[in-house]
Amino acid sequence: MRKILIASHGKLASGLLSSIELLAGIKDGIVAIDAYVDDNDFEKELNQFIDSVSNEDEIFIFTDLFGGSVNQKITKRCLEEGLAANIISGMNLPVILEVLLAGEDLTKEGLNEIVQRSQQELTVNILEDLNLVAEEDEEEVFF
Repeated sequence: MRKILIASHGKLASGLLSSIELLAGIKDGIVAIDAYVDDNDFEKELNQFIDSVSNEDEIFIFTDLFGGSVNQKITKRCLEEGLAANIISGMNLPVILEVLLAGEDLTKEGLNEIVQRSQQELTVNILEDLNLVAEEDEEEVFF
């Protein structure tokens, strides 16, 4: 079974989970940990996730910042537990959705392809240039 953990500083993780549920209609099998907010206990929630996985599970863990405290604690715990987890840092919605919706077991190469495609989702639209196009031909407006 594919097990997914989304963890972040603040409420990014639960926000991403909310978007995933809206777009893909999936919530089961996904755990979100909003670290360092309210009175939640990050360590306790991480332990609950780790306790819920088995050696047969495919484990994908998404964190917000590579080298950030959330990423460091999760990486350390996975190493201590000997979990063969795939930890993807610098997460975004496209990469989580692609992993979530990928069919068969994901190979290392397949996961790397998903990460590369998701990196391409980060683009810049220069509105100044779009306005020039709209002025030239209002019938072909971008939106």
